[in-house]
Amino acid sequence: MKVTEKMGVLLRDTTITTGDPVFLDVKKEPFDLYGTCGDGFCRVPEDVARATSADVERIGKMTPGVRVRFKTNSDYIVVHAHSSLIEPGGLLSLSVRASFDMYEYDGEKFGFLGTFVPSQGDDKDYIECRIRLDGKMHDLVLDFPICSQVTEFYIALRNGSELEHGSKYKYTTPAVFYGSSIVHGIGAGRPGMNYPAIISRIYNTDIRNFGFGGAAKGEPAIIDYMAGLDMSVFVYDYDHNAPSADFLRDTHYAGYKRFRTKRPDVPIVLASKVDYYSSPEANEVRRRIIIDTFNRAKSEGDKLIEFVDGREIYDKDYRAELTIDNCHPNDGGYVAMAKAFGKVIEKYICIK
Repeated sequence: MKVTEKMGVLLRDTTITTGDPVFLDVKKEPFDLYGTCGDGFCRVPEDVARATSADVERIGKMTPGVRVRFKTNSDYIVVHAHSSLIEPGGLLSLSVRASFDMYEYDGEKFGFLGTFVPSQGDDKDYIECRIRLDGKMHDLVLDFPICSQVTEFYIALRNGSELEHGSKYKYTTPAVFYGSSIVHGIGAGRPGMNYPAIISRIYNTDIRNFGFGGAAKGEPAIIDYMAGLDMSVFVYDYDHNAPSADFLRDTHYAGYKRFRTKRPDVPIVLASKVDYYSSPEANEVRRRIIIDTFNRAKSEGDKLIEFVDGREIYDKDYRAELTIDNCHPNDGGYVAMAKAFGKVIEKYICIK
């Protein structure tokens, strides 16, 4: 379709006044939203988040894993978002806390085009940024911020340009990831660099990201919600957020069993801490708890159970170079994680 002024939204304020921009609501066609629960840009329904914990109620409003896809030949893309940082995110740059990444799909793979970094001053209640393109048709996907709550989001294109639905994912049944700040994406350099997002691009698959930094503790409410979703595979990676080994022992198998009882058809991937060598003795205790869940599941006849050993993911010669704080992966660490998890879950993603 051709972009016209009649399609546009009149904003309360904008810094983009040149180039004949038309601001469009991404909740409307032909934009396609992914990674949300269908309630705005949130990942978890409010009632589920509230029933899980106060922390998940707060963190569930963040947008890791939320994406919008579309095609256009506009010679620029403007993002205009009303958003707020939920976490100070002292370890993270503005480019991951509040920015949007843009990738292009060329029919075979996804390539990085740029990051929309907020440039407004403190007197603005929104963020806005423009990236210029060449005026050819581009098949685009934008990744939402990792630590922000986005309440409104608009994309501006040049008046008279073409706008179409973006390509669908090759594998439309999402891979679902549940876990700690590492699933969430803390430590990534850009919104599209947490390991679930990288896997999405490698395998051209839809995903859902249920990473809740500091707050993923295997609670029944969130387990029940996720068990009700359509999915190709379920990644169960919350070791970091269990406050003690005893807590992990009390909840890990129970959470697995609760999910498995509701979803006997879904492959489950268990995972242990990727930062194993930050405290090997303590982390070996936790690793053994997860292996015990794996072995118990196998002994009970579960043929759709896998284990990703966090101890083995990082190259032993470069462990110090793959984290930002000896715990959270940097972009190199997330690439290593995506490769390790991808080897295990590819066979499940690609049969859906």
